[in-house]
Order: sequence, then structure tokens, then C-alpha cells
Amino acid sequence: MAMDLRQLRYFAAIVEQGSFSKAATKLRVAQPALSQHLRHMEDELGVALLHRGTRGVIPTEAGERLLARAKTILADFAELRDAVRGEMAAPGGEVRIGLPGTVSEQFSVPLIEAAKARYPAIRIRIAEAMSGFVLDWLRRGDVDLAVIYSTSDPKGLGIHHVLTEELCLFGVPGLNGVVVPPGCAVSLADAASVDLILPGVGHGLRDQIDEAAGVQITVQPAIEIESYTQIKRLVERGLGYSILPRMAVSAQEKAGIFQTWPIERPSLYRKVYLAYSTERPMPAAARAIGQLSWEILRGLVADETWTATLGKDGEPPSLYG
Repeated sequence: MAMDLRQLRYFAAIVEQGSFSKAATKLRVAQPALSQHLRHMEDELGVALLHRGTRGVIPTEAGERLLARAKTILADFAELRDAVRGEMAAPGGEVRIGLPGTVSEQFSVPLIEAAKARYPAIRIRIAEAMSGFVLDWLRRGDVDLAVIYSTSDPKGLGIHHVLTEELCLFGVPGLNGVVVPPGCAVSLADAASVDLILPGVGHGLRDQIDEAAGVQITVQPAIEIESYTQIKRLVERGLGYSILPRMAVSAQEKAGIFQTWPIERPSLYRKVYLAYSTERPMPAAARAIGQLSWEILRGLVADETWTATLGKDGEPPSLYG
């Protein structure tokens, strides 16, 4: 029995779901049938493709190689179908997009609402993580599109500068530490002198702060924690100050929960990019959602929902077909 697209799709689903039972539910296929297809594939290839354990299944080294090729083949097939149908059919299928947490807070709901209205046949799946993890997902093909903050190695990626957001110092009213009134600028050295709650070294935001500080300013946080949500909770409890994008704390500032200070000498800003792989074909659905994402992100800046300035790339990305 020769291997076919159906078996590749089944194998990819088993790995993605981490178990035969979950894959069977997603695919609406009987679990014994999935197991039989997997055995046929292993017999035909002469290698084990999965490690089976009490916690589920994970691919072997051979399975990892097959998974990478399977994703490419399945994407090529989807693109072939879209290319043949052309503009005659509305784009449909699943589009996976990776987002940092602070971006997802502002962007996920408007994107899903707009996509549902404009492209009802497209199903969006959003995955959240730190920007570095999102970039890894994009390179591996685990997501079709991503919003990232930066990358030192853009090889194999299409990257479009959507917007630039300000980073600011913030804390609760009445907390002793910052001596200038809220809204007045503080230097990075002054910000570093108070009790800070920041992500650890290796996190994109922390690395940007450390790079701006250079050797002249010492950044020694009182508390290190990776989650933006938990950072804001700790700050709200009066345990210190933090530095985050102004957009991430604007709602709490309006509610009087936080006070903010712009940072100067040096100013801290972060660029936000829409990214996708140029090494894999992009189905029509992913291209449509990519262009819609660009439109929504810039619209959030234009209507001042997102406190930021528009990026230098003024034209919508055509994306790669």
C-alpha cells in the first residue's frame, strides 16, 4: 500500500495532537483505522515514526523528518488547489497565527471578528507565546503568519514593519520611588534605580532594555518573571515598577490603577512586524488573513486604540503566493 496524502495528513494530525485518540476525534476517523495507517507507513518506510508512552506520542528522529516533509507537501497541495480555483472561490481552511501576549490582547478579537465577516470559510487558530517562541514556530512551519518584535536573522522570512510602540515606566499611585510627577519623562538610569519587575535575561523585552542601558547603567530587577499578566499584577500590588509597552497598560492608566512615565536618555521604542515564511508556499487563506492583519493592525493605530506610530512600510504586503 503506497503512501498517500491522506496518510501524511493523518500522521501530521497524530503528532500535532499528541495522541491517536485526539487525532481521531479531530479527523473524525476511527482510532483503529489511524493505528493501521501508521503501521502501514512504518512498514513501508522500514523505520519507527513515533515513540508511544503513557503521556502520548512524540515523533522519532525519522518521524521529525517525515513531519517536516509532510507539512511542505500538504501545504503545496493546498496551494495547488487554491491556484487552480483562483479567484472563483472564496478562500477557506485553517490559518494559524502566532502572537506575543501583549499583541494578542489588542489584536485577536478584532482579527477574528473581521475575518468572520469577510472570510466566513476561514477558521483562525491563534497561538500565544513570547516573540522568540513565535518566531521559532514560524520557522518550523507550526504557524502560517506571525507578529514579532524583531529578528536578527531575517533569512527565509518576509517581514513588514507595521508599527512602532513606546515603552514606558509604570507603577501604582503613591508608591515611593519615582520622584517626578506622572507624565514627566525619566531617564533610563532613574528607571533602573527603582525596584523593577521585569522578564529575565533572554526575553526580548529584557534584552532590549539591557542593550539600551549598555555598560553605563546597571539593570538589576527586584523580581524577574516572564509573564506580562503577572508583571502587571505584581505592580498593581505595589511590589515595584515595570517597563512595558504603553499599549499594554493604557486601560489601567485610564482607570487610575497605574501611573506612567515616558523614558528618555535613551528613549525606548519597539518595532512590531508582520512576518511569514518565504520558503513555503502560502495558501490563499493565509494570504488573505495576512493582508487583513496588516489592515487591522494599522487601523488600531489610526483610531488610537493602540498607542503607537505607523511603521515605515506604508504599502500593504502582497505576501508570497
